[in-house]
Amino acid sequence: MDLKEYDKLRKKISVKDFEGNNKALDKWLYGFSYVGNIGSIFFAYFLVYPALLKAITINLVSGFWGQAIAITFSVVFLAIFEIIKRYLIKNFSSDFVANQGKIKAAILGWFMVSLAIVLVSFYLSMIGAKNLATTSKIRDNIAQTSVDTQKDSLTVQFERKKKIYEVDNQALRDVNNDLRKNLALTPVGFSTIRRDYQSSIDKNANIISENQNEINKIDDKLKTRVDELKTTLVETKTNNASEDSNNIVLLLVIAIFVELMIIGGVYFREYFEFKLYCLNQQKFDKIYLKKDRYIALLMFIYKEGKTAVGDKVMSGLELKEIVATKSVIPNSNKVVEEFLHDMDRVGVFNTVGKRRMINATYQEAMDAVDKLDDTLRILENMK
Repeated sequence: MDLKEYDKLRKKISVKDFEGNNKALDKWLYGFSYVGNIGSIFFAYFLVYPALLKAITINLVSGFWGQAIAITFSVVFLAIFEIIKRYLIKNFSSDFVANQGKIKAAILGWFMVSLAIVLVSFYLSMIGAKNLATTSKIRDNIAQTSVDTQKDSLTVQFERKKKIYEVDNQALRDVNNDLRKNLALTPVGFSTIRRDYQSSIDKNANIISENQNEINKIDDKLKTRVDELKTTLVETKTNNASEDSNNIVLLLVIAIFVELMIIGGVYFREYFEFKLYCLNQQKFDKIYLKKDRYIALLMFIYKEGKTAVGDKVMSGLELKEIVATKSVIPNSNKVVEEFLHDMDRVGVFNTVGKRRMINATYQEAMDAVDKLDDTLRILENMK
């Protein structure tokens, strides 16, 4: 390993504190929480919109305007609901983290309201996801229509085949009726003629029987084909129902994950910021304590802005005496000395001979203290 590789590794390892380990995680989780809000609106829409559309269509207006009003109200209502939900979760999370993970009486109200709205959100998302995943009725209707169309087509096709035999049979029956009339009118003594009539009748009857057998076969084939279509329809409906069940489970898991994204992202942001504050409180409080003391001393010396540039600053001894008398700051003399030294260094005061003069306006002096804060932070971080 050379020096450059070690330097990269050193920089990488040096940021592996709480902030370094979790800053990116906090950023992504919080960003994903907004994605969760969009997902929650998406799933809940499939519950709210149909209900609103039905009510608006019955009571107000139907058609395009009914759909437009239902869509608008659904999206607006769900967006407002998600915004309120975020703030409630945020407020509860903040108090919960500040109370070290304990639900005390002071935050019980936030907890109950947050829990109620989260449960409502879960209900809206899960029922909406279920409605979204339930497509079997539509697909069943499509399959039923397809089967009915095929049945009608087969019926027409087989009826045409039957028609040939049915027409032939009707003609043969009409011929046999005429032959039977002729047979009845023929005297008994004309046996040869009567025998020919009877032979023709029997022959036609056989043909009629054969034709009827063909008709029965056609009917059987039609029934078989229709039964096959019905079996296919039942299988399709069963598969649709099974697919619905799988889709419902999948979308329910996604809907639950979406809600957990929102809760997790908002909660972790509050936890991360509070933990970061606690870890850095001791280090930065020293800086802000010095900053607050400097601002108070500047307000006193400038008489809250009444003193102008070029005016004389009271002597260090006099300022030390006043601070020691009027305040409870420990080691006040050292604080005053550091204050005067820092103000000289940043150009707020200017020493001319033995006199210290005001060299900056009141606002410029306050701005200098703010900038001085960055310098103090760097010095406090030195090890």
